[in-house]
Amino acid sequence: MSERAFAYFDGTHTGSQSMPEAPAPNWGPDAPRGGRAVLNRFLQEKATVPLFFAQTLVQSLRDVGYNHTTSALCEHVDNAIQAGASEIRIYFRQTGKQPNQQIDVAVYDNGHGMPASVLKIATAFGGSMNYGNRSGVARFGIGMKTAALSMSPVMELFSWQEPGAIYNMTLDVEAIGKERVNLVELPEPGLLTELPDEVGNMFRKPMSFPRDKDEQQLLANKDDDLIDRLGRSGTIVYMPNCDRLTYSTARTLVDHAVKEMARVYRRAIARGLRLYTNNRPVEAFDPTYSMLNARHVQFLEEVGAKHSTLIISKTVQIRIHERSPETAPITVKIYKLPIEEWSTLSRKTLTSNLQVFNDLTVSILRNDREVFAGRMPDLTTRHSVTHWYRHGAV
Repeated sequence: MSERAFAYFDGTHTGSQSMPEAPAPNWGPDAPRGGRAVLNRFLQEKATVPLFFAQTLVQSLRDVGYNHTTSALCEHVDNAIQAGASEIRIYFRQTGKQPNQQIDVAVYDNGHGMPASVLKIATAFGGSMNYGNRSGVARFGIGMKTAALSMSPVMELFSWQEPGAIYNMTLDVEAIGKERVNLVELPEPGLLTELPDEVGNMFRKPMSFPRDKDEQQLLANKDDDLIDRLGRSGTIVYMPNCDRLTYSTARTLVDHAVKEMARVYRRAIARGLRLYTNNRPVEAFDPTYSMLNARHVQFLEEVGAKHSTLIISKTVQIRIHERSPETAPITVKIYKLPIEEWSTLSRKTLTSNLQVFNDLTVSILRNDREVFAGRMPDLTTRHSVTHWYRHGAV
Protein backbone atom coordinates (compact mmCIF):
# COMPACT_ATOMS: atom_id res chain seq x y z
CA MET A 1 0.00 0.00 0.00
CA SER A 2 2.84 2.39 0.88
CA GLU A 3 4.69 1.72 -2.41
CA ARG A 4 1.59 2.65 -4.39
CA ALA A 5 1.27 5.84 -2.36
CA PHE A 6 4.93 6.76 -3.03
CA ALA A 7 4.54 6.08 -6.73
CA TYR A 8 1.48 8.29 -6.88
CA PHE A 9 3.35 11.30 -5.50
CA ASP A 10 6.78 10.93 -7.11
CA GLY A 11 6.43 8.63 -10.05
CA THR A 12 9.24 6.56 -8.50
CA HIS A 13 9.83 4.58 -5.33
CA THR A 14 12.21 6.78 -3.31
CA GLY A 15 11.23 5.82 0.16
CA SER A 16 10.23 9.39 1.14
CA GLN A 17 6.95 11.20 0.58
CA SER A 18 6.82 14.63 -1.23
CA MET A 19 4.08 17.01 -2.29
CA PRO A 20 2.65 16.68 -5.82
CA GLU A 21 3.75 19.19 -8.44
CA ALA A 22 1.22 21.78 -9.58
CA PRO A 23 -0.49 20.74 -12.81
CA ALA A 24 0.42 22.66 -15.93
CA PRO A 25 -2.37 24.84 -17.39
CA ASN A 26 -4.01 23.22 -20.40
CA TRP A 27 -5.04 26.45 -22.13
CA GLY A 28 -6.10 26.83 -25.75
CA PRO A 29 -3.94 28.58 -28.36
CA ASP A 30 -6.06 31.75 -28.26
CA ALA A 31 -5.85 32.14 -24.48
CA PRO A 32 -4.33 35.43 -23.27
CA ARG A 33 -0.56 35.06 -22.86
CA GLY A 34 -0.33 37.41 -19.95
CA GLY A 35 -2.99 35.41 -18.16
CA ARG A 36 -1.02 32.21 -18.67
CA ALA A 37 2.07 33.79 -17.09
CA VAL A 38 0.09 35.07 -14.12
CA LEU A 39 -1.62 31.71 -13.59
CA ASN A 40 1.74 29.90 -13.54
CA ARG A 41 2.93 32.40 -10.97
CA PHE A 42 -0.10 31.69 -8.79
CA LEU A 43 0.51 27.95 -9.06
CA GLN A 44 4.26 27.99 -8.43
CA GLU A 45 4.72 30.87 -6.02
CA LYS A 46 1.47 30.53 -4.10
CA ALA A 47 0.85 34.24 -4.59
CA THR A 48 -2.34 35.91 -3.38
CA VAL A 49 -5.05 35.13 -5.91
CA PRO A 50 -7.50 37.95 -6.70
CA LEU A 51 -11.21 37.23 -6.75
CA PHE A 52 -11.37 38.32 -10.40
CA PHE A 53 -8.75 37.12 -12.88
CA ALA A 54 -8.78 40.11 -15.22
CA GLN A 55 -6.83 38.60 -18.13
CA THR A 56 -9.41 35.89 -18.72
CA LEU A 57 -12.50 37.52 -17.20
CA VAL A 58 -12.82 40.29 -19.79
CA GLN A 59 -12.38 37.80 -22.62
CA SER A 60 -14.94 35.44 -21.10
CA LEU A 61 -17.45 38.26 -20.70
CA ARG A 62 -17.42 38.71 -24.46
CA ASP A 63 -19.55 35.57 -24.58
CA VAL A 64 -22.23 36.85 -22.19
CA GLY A 65 -25.46 36.07 -23.98
CA TYR A 66 -27.64 38.82 -25.41
CA ASN A 67 -30.60 37.95 -27.58
CA HIS A 68 -29.28 40.22 -30.31
CA THR A 69 -27.20 43.35 -30.90
CA THR A 70 -30.18 45.58 -30.15
CA SER A 71 -30.68 44.08 -26.69
CA ALA A 72 -27.01 44.81 -25.92
CA LEU A 73 -27.38 48.39 -27.13
CA CYS A 74 -30.39 48.81 -24.87
CA GLU A 75 -27.98 48.59 -21.92
CA HIS A 76 -26.42 51.87 -23.10
CA VAL A 77 -29.80 53.48 -23.75
CA ASP A 78 -30.92 52.49 -20.24
CA ASN A 79 -27.84 54.16 -18.76
CA ALA A 80 -28.45 57.28 -20.84
CA ILE A 81 -32.06 57.57 -19.70
CA GLN A 82 -31.00 57.09 -16.10
CA ALA A 83 -28.46 59.90 -16.63
CA GLY A 84 -31.30 62.24 -17.54
CA ALA A 85 -30.67 62.33 -21.30
CA SER A 86 -33.26 64.03 -23.50
CA GLU A 87 -31.48 62.99 -26.71
CA ILE A 88 -29.85 59.64 -27.52
CA ARG A 89 -28.25 58.73 -30.84
CA ILE A 90 -27.18 55.27 -31.99
CA TYR A 91 -24.79 54.88 -34.90
CA PHE A 92 -23.88 51.93 -37.13
CA ARG A 93 -21.06 53.11 -39.40
CA GLN A 94 -20.25 50.68 -42.19
CA THR A 95 -17.08 51.14 -44.25
CA GLY A 96 -15.32 49.01 -46.83
CA LYS A 97 -16.76 46.18 -48.88
CA GLN A 98 -17.49 42.56 -48.08
CA PRO A 99 -15.81 40.45 -46.92
CA ASN A 100 -13.51 43.13 -45.49
CA GLN A 101 -16.14 45.61 -44.40
CA GLN A 102 -16.02 47.16 -40.94
CA ILE A 103 -18.87 48.29 -38.71
CA ASP A 104 -18.28 50.70 -35.85
CA VAL A 105 -21.03 51.30 -33.30
CA ALA A 106 -21.52 54.29 -31.03
CA VAL A 107 -24.12 55.54 -28.55
CA TYR A 108 -24.28 59.25 -27.70
CA ASP A 109 -26.40 60.92 -25.03
CA ASN A 110 -26.71 64.42 -23.64
CA GLY A 111 -27.22 63.27 -20.06
CA HIS A 112 -25.41 64.69 -17.05
CA GLY A 113 -22.09 63.03 -17.92
CA MET A 114 -19.48 61.78 -15.47
CA PRO A 115 -16.54 63.39 -13.70
CA ALA A 116 -13.18 61.61 -13.96
CA SER A 117 -13.58 59.73 -10.66
CA VAL A 118 -17.03 58.38 -11.58
CA LEU A 119 -15.94 57.53 -15.13
CA LYS A 120 -13.16 55.36 -13.73
CA ILE A 121 -15.59 53.58 -11.43
CA ALA A 122 -18.06 53.10 -14.28
CA THR A 123 -15.34 51.39 -16.33
CA ALA A 124 -14.75 48.81 -13.59
CA PHE A 125 -16.86 45.66 -13.54
CA GLY A 126 -19.40 46.03 -10.74
CA GLY A 127 -18.75 49.76 -10.49
CA SER A 128 -22.08 51.57 -10.24
CA MET A 129 -23.48 54.72 -8.68
CA ASN A 130 -26.96 53.14 -8.63
CA TYR A 131 -26.29 49.61 -7.43
CA GLY A 132 -29.47 47.85 -6.33
CA ASN A 133 -31.60 50.98 -6.82
CA ARG A 134 -34.95 49.90 -8.26
CA SER A 135 -36.04 53.44 -9.16
CA GLY A 136 -34.30 53.09 -12.52
CA VAL A 137 -33.38 50.32 -14.92
CA ALA A 138 -29.55 50.20 -14.70
CA ARG A 139 -28.63 48.70 -11.30
CA PHE A 140 -25.61 46.41 -11.21
CA GLY A 141 -22.60 48.09 -12.85
CA ILE A 142 -22.07 45.28 -15.33
CA GLY A 143 -24.27 45.95 -18.33
CA MET A 144 -22.36 48.74 -20.06
CA LYS A 145 -19.11 46.79 -20.19
CA THR A 146 -20.53 43.38 -21.08
CA ALA A 147 -22.81 44.90 -23.71
CA ALA A 148 -19.97 46.77 -25.38
CA LEU A 149 -17.54 43.85 -25.31
CA SER A 150 -20.21 41.50 -26.63
CA MET A 151 -19.96 43.52 -29.86
CA SER A 152 -16.35 44.70 -30.01
CA PRO A 153 -13.03 43.80 -28.34
CA VAL A 154 -12.60 47.48 -27.49
CA MET A 155 -14.83 49.89 -25.57
CA GLU A 156 -13.98 53.58 -25.49
CA LEU A 157 -15.79 55.91 -23.13
CA PHE A 158 -15.96 59.68 -23.50
CA SER A 159 -17.78 61.78 -20.93
CA TRP A 160 -17.88 65.48 -20.09
CA GLN A 161 -19.60 67.89 -17.71
CA GLU A 162 -18.38 71.06 -19.34
CA PRO A 163 -17.64 71.77 -23.01
CA GLY A 164 -14.09 71.00 -24.15
CA ALA A 165 -13.20 68.92 -21.09
CA ILE A 166 -13.78 65.35 -22.25
CA TYR A 167 -12.53 62.50 -20.07
CA ASN A 168 -11.67 59.22 -21.77
CA MET A 169 -11.34 55.61 -20.61
CA THR A 170 -10.62 52.51 -22.71
CA LEU A 171 -11.18 48.79 -22.16
CA ASP A 172 -9.14 46.73 -24.62
CA VAL A 173 -9.53 42.95 -24.30
CA GLU A 174 -6.29 42.17 -26.12
CA ALA A 175 -4.25 44.69 -24.12
CA ILE A 176 -5.61 43.39 -20.82
CA GLY A 177 -4.87 39.82 -21.89
CA LYS A 178 -1.18 40.74 -22.33
CA GLU A 179 -0.86 42.14 -18.80
CA ARG A 180 1.48 40.06 -16.63
CA VAL A 181 0.66 41.63 -13.28
CA ASN A 182 -1.38 39.78 -10.67
CA LEU A 183 -3.81 42.66 -10.24
CA VAL A 184 -4.75 44.69 -13.33
CA GLU A 185 -5.50 48.26 -12.28
CA LEU A 186 -7.39 50.83 -14.30
CA PRO A 187 -5.38 53.89 -15.38
CA GLU A 188 -6.46 57.43 -14.65
CA PRO A 189 -8.86 58.89 -17.25
CA GLY A 190 -7.26 60.95 -19.99
CA LEU A 191 -8.38 64.52 -20.65
CA LEU A 192 -9.19 65.59 -24.21
CA THR A 193 -10.20 68.97 -25.57
CA GLU A 194 -11.92 67.40 -28.59
CA LEU A 195 -13.04 64.01 -29.82
CA PRO A 196 -10.77 61.86 -32.02
CA ASP A 197 -11.62 62.32 -35.70
CA GLU A 198 -12.91 58.74 -36.09
CA VAL A 199 -15.48 59.45 -33.39
CA GLY A 200 -16.24 63.08 -34.21
CA ASN A 201 -16.92 62.31 -37.87
CA MET A 202 -19.87 60.14 -36.85
CA PHE A 203 -21.73 63.28 -35.83
CA ARG A 204 -20.82 65.35 -38.87
CA LYS A 205 -21.17 62.94 -41.78
CA PRO A 206 -24.23 61.02 -43.01
CA MET A 207 -24.23 57.27 -42.45
CA SER A 208 -24.20 54.86 -45.40
CA PHE A 209 -27.76 53.92 -44.43
CA PRO A 210 -30.38 55.35 -44.83
CA ARG A 211 -29.25 56.01 -48.39
CA ASP A 212 -31.56 58.99 -48.74
CA LYS A 213 -29.53 61.61 -46.92
CA ASP A 214 -32.62 63.79 -46.53
CA GLU A 215 -33.89 61.21 -44.02
CA GLN A 216 -30.90 61.82 -41.77
CA GLN A 217 -30.97 64.58 -39.17
CA LEU A 218 -27.29 65.11 -38.31
CA LEU A 219 -26.28 66.25 -34.87
CA ALA A 220 -23.79 68.70 -36.36
CA ASN A 221 -23.22 70.08 -39.84
CA LYS A 222 -19.69 70.44 -41.17
CA ASP A 223 -19.57 74.15 -40.31
CA ASP A 224 -20.92 73.72 -36.77
CA ASP A 225 -18.78 73.74 -33.65
CA LEU A 226 -19.04 70.06 -32.67
CA ILE A 227 -18.18 70.69 -29.03
CA ASP A 228 -21.06 73.15 -28.83
CA ARG A 229 -23.49 70.78 -30.55
CA LEU A 230 -22.57 67.89 -28.22
CA GLY A 231 -24.03 69.89 -25.33
CA ARG A 232 -22.76 71.00 -21.96
CA SER A 233 -22.64 67.42 -20.69
CA GLY A 234 -22.96 63.93 -22.07
CA THR A 235 -21.41 60.54 -22.70
CA ILE A 236 -20.32 58.53 -25.75
CA VAL A 237 -19.77 54.77 -25.78
CA TYR A 238 -17.73 53.87 -28.87
CA MET A 239 -17.20 50.28 -30.07
CA PRO A 240 -14.83 50.19 -33.08
CA ASN A 241 -14.42 47.34 -35.57
CA CYS A 242 -17.21 45.18 -34.16
CA ASP A 243 -16.69 41.47 -34.74
CA ARG A 244 -19.79 40.06 -33.02
CA LEU A 245 -22.97 41.55 -34.40
CA THR A 246 -26.31 39.88 -35.05
CA TYR A 247 -26.38 41.10 -38.66
CA SER A 248 -23.61 41.85 -41.14
CA THR A 249 -24.91 45.10 -42.66
CA ALA A 250 -25.71 48.50 -41.20
CA ARG A 251 -29.10 48.48 -42.92
CA THR A 252 -30.31 45.33 -41.15
CA LEU A 253 -28.86 46.45 -37.82
CA VAL A 254 -30.63 49.81 -38.12
CA ASP A 255 -33.97 48.30 -39.13
CA HIS A 256 -33.91 45.83 -36.25
CA ALA A 257 -32.88 48.47 -33.70
CA VAL A 258 -35.65 50.82 -34.83
CA LYS A 259 -38.29 48.11 -34.64
CA GLU A 260 -37.27 46.92 -31.17
CA MET A 261 -36.46 50.25 -29.53
CA ALA A 262 -39.65 51.88 -30.82
CA ARG A 263 -41.51 49.38 -28.65
CA VAL A 264 -39.11 49.01 -25.70
CA TYR A 265 -38.82 52.77 -25.09
CA ARG A 266 -42.28 53.78 -26.28
CA ARG A 267 -43.24 55.56 -23.08
CA ALA A 268 -39.98 57.49 -22.85
CA ILE A 269 -40.34 58.56 -26.51
CA ALA A 270 -43.95 59.56 -25.88
CA ARG A 271 -42.76 61.77 -23.01
CA GLY A 272 -40.34 63.58 -25.29
CA LEU A 273 -37.16 61.49 -25.48
CA ARG A 274 -35.47 62.11 -28.84
CA LEU A 275 -34.08 58.76 -29.93
CA TYR A 276 -32.24 58.42 -33.25
CA THR A 277 -30.77 55.48 -35.11
CA ASN A 278 -28.32 56.51 -37.86
CA ASN A 279 -29.72 60.04 -37.63
CA ARG A 280 -33.31 58.92 -38.23
CA PRO A 281 -35.89 59.57 -35.47
CA VAL A 282 -37.47 56.54 -33.81
CA GLU A 283 -41.24 56.78 -33.35
CA ALA A 284 -42.99 55.08 -30.44
CA PHE A 285 -44.76 51.82 -31.25
CA ASP A 286 -47.41 50.60 -28.80
CA PRO A 287 -48.34 46.88 -29.00
CA THR A 288 -51.50 47.59 -27.00
CA TYR A 289 -52.56 50.26 -29.53
CA SER A 290 -53.77 52.46 -26.67
CA MET A 291 -51.20 55.30 -26.59
CA LEU A 292 -52.50 58.38 -28.36
CA ASN A 293 -49.05 59.58 -29.49
CA ALA A 294 -47.63 56.32 -30.90
CA ARG A 295 -47.04 55.64 -34.58
CA HIS A 296 -50.11 53.42 -35.06
CA VAL A 297 -52.42 56.39 -34.50
CA GLN A 298 -51.72 58.00 -37.86
CA PHE A 299 -52.52 54.81 -39.76
CA LEU A 300 -55.76 54.18 -37.91
CA GLU A 301 -56.90 57.77 -38.26
CA GLU A 302 -56.17 57.75 -41.98
CA VAL A 303 -58.75 55.00 -42.49
CA GLY A 304 -61.04 56.01 -39.65
CA ALA A 305 -60.46 52.75 -37.75
CA LYS A 306 -61.03 52.24 -34.03
CA HIS A 307 -58.33 51.89 -31.39
CA SER A 308 -58.06 49.08 -28.86
CA THR A 309 -60.35 48.93 -25.84
CA LEU A 310 -59.20 48.53 -22.25
CA ILE A 311 -61.32 45.78 -20.72
CA ILE A 312 -59.43 45.00 -17.49
CA SER A 313 -57.17 47.10 -15.27
CA LYS A 314 -56.21 45.64 -11.92
CA THR A 315 -53.47 46.38 -9.37
CA VAL A 316 -51.89 43.40 -7.62
CA GLN A 317 -49.33 43.28 -4.79
CA ILE A 318 -46.35 41.02 -5.46
CA ARG A 319 -43.61 40.12 -2.97
CA ILE A 320 -40.25 41.73 -3.70
CA HIS A 321 -38.49 38.44 -2.90
CA GLU A 322 -39.80 34.90 -2.51
CA ARG A 323 -39.80 35.00 1.30
CA SER A 324 -40.00 38.75 1.82
CA PRO A 325 -43.04 40.30 3.51
CA GLU A 326 -42.42 43.49 1.54
CA THR A 327 -44.55 43.88 -1.56
CA ALA A 328 -44.74 46.21 -4.55
CA PRO A 329 -47.73 46.97 -6.76
CA ILE A 330 -48.02 45.91 -10.37
CA THR A 331 -50.80 46.90 -12.72
CA VAL A 332 -52.26 44.31 -15.09
CA LYS A 333 -54.09 45.66 -18.13
CA ILE A 334 -55.85 43.66 -20.84
CA TYR A 335 -56.81 45.26 -24.14
CA LYS A 336 -59.20 44.04 -26.81
CA LEU A 337 -58.42 44.75 -30.46
CA PRO A 338 -61.21 45.54 -32.95
CA ILE A 339 -60.31 42.52 -35.06
CA GLU A 340 -63.45 42.52 -37.19
CA GLU A 341 -63.04 46.16 -38.19
CA TRP A 342 -59.29 45.85 -38.76
CA SER A 343 -59.84 42.84 -41.03
CA THR A 344 -60.79 45.25 -43.82
CA LEU A 345 -57.43 47.05 -43.67
CA SER A 346 -54.77 46.34 -46.27
CA ARG A 347 -52.21 43.63 -45.69
CA LYS A 348 -49.43 46.23 -45.70
CA THR A 349 -51.15 48.28 -43.01
CA LEU A 350 -51.70 45.24 -40.82
CA THR A 351 -48.23 43.78 -41.33
CA SER A 352 -45.86 46.75 -41.59
CA ASN A 353 -47.67 49.66 -39.96
CA LEU A 354 -49.64 47.94 -37.20
CA GLN A 355 -47.47 44.80 -36.86
CA VAL A 356 -50.47 42.77 -35.71
CA PHE A 357 -48.89 39.48 -36.80
CA ASN A 358 -45.73 39.76 -34.68
CA ASP A 359 -47.09 37.33 -32.05
CA LEU A 360 -46.29 39.66 -29.12
CA THR A 361 -49.37 39.22 -26.97
CA VAL A 362 -47.77 40.03 -23.59
CA SER A 363 -45.70 43.12 -22.76
CA ILE A 364 -44.19 43.72 -19.31
CA LEU A 365 -42.72 47.07 -18.32
CA ARG A 366 -40.62 48.15 -15.36
CA ASN A 367 -40.31 51.88 -14.77
CA ASP A 368 -41.93 52.44 -18.18
CA ARG A 369 -39.27 50.38 -19.98
CA GLU A 370 -40.32 47.11 -21.61
CA VAL A 371 -38.40 44.16 -20.19
CA PHE A 372 -40.38 41.31 -21.77
CA ALA A 373 -42.38 40.92 -24.95
CA GLY A 374 -43.69 37.64 -26.25
CA ARG A 375 -46.43 35.06 -26.09
CA MET A 376 -48.06 33.94 -22.85
CA PRO A 377 -46.68 30.37 -23.23
CA ASP A 378 -43.15 31.84 -23.31
CA LEU A 379 -43.86 33.69 -20.11
CA THR A 380 -45.33 30.75 -18.20
CA THR A 381 -43.13 27.91 -19.43
CA ARG A 382 -39.67 29.48 -19.67
CA HIS A 383 -39.88 31.49 -16.45
CA SER A 384 -42.22 31.69 -13.54
CA VAL A 385 -44.79 34.46 -13.76
CA THR A 386 -43.75 35.94 -10.43
CA HIS A 387 -40.10 36.05 -11.55
CA TRP A 388 -41.02 38.33 -14.45
CA TYR A 389 -43.35 40.40 -12.31
CA ARG A 390 -40.64 41.08 -9.74
CA HIS A 391 -38.14 42.08 -12.38
CA GLY A 392 -40.54 43.58 -14.84
CA ALA A 393 -43.18 45.65 -13.10
CA VAL A 394 -43.54 48.35 -10.54
